[in-house]
Amino acid sequence: MGTPEENEQPQPSDITVFGANCTLHGLSHIFLPGGVTIRRLLWASAFISSLSIFLYQVAGAVMEYYRYPHVTILDEMDSPLMYFPAITLCNYNSFRRSKMQRNDLFWMAGLLGVEQSDFDDFMAALGQPVDDSKFFPSKTFNMLEFVQRTSHSIEEMLLDCKYRGKDCGPENFTTVSKGLGTFST
Repeated sequence: MGTPEENEQPQPSDITVFGANCTLHGLSHIFLPGGVTIRRLLWASAFISSLSIFLYQVAGAVMEYYRYPHVTILDEMDSPLMYFPAITLCNYNSFRRSKMQRNDLFWMAGLLGVEQSDFDDFMAALGQPVDDSKFFPSKTFNMLEFVQRTSHSIEEMLLDCKYRGKDCGPENFTTVSKGLGTFST
């Protein structure tokens, strides 16, 4: 029997331990305990080739970025016949509060963040009558009717429109989604 030192396995090097535990694809196949094999050399050449191509691409992108390239050439073509372009007008105010009624407020208060105790103040701020002694809310609420009545109209939103030197107006627009106050040609 030999001494305890002779029976111990040699400890793997730090690079072998790192390679075995690394998640970088390929390193665990390169750094293994033992001698150099053809399989390891192939893995090493594939890894180095991939790393070189990656670094080459990154270097090219960085150099292109620091060149600050810009294009100053404009191509302009004149067309004798051109259709009215597609335009979208959006009003982020989904509805006009001035068109709201007390019944709307009753049903929509939760969505508007208005407490029932603040109904009178809210209606007064809108210029609506405050007296609610004669108010009886409807049994149902039609959201589509509310949106159609209170949403913005193209006639009010479109202040001026000219296309190719000619006047245009609301009749040149088609409503796409009145609920969002969006109009398009």
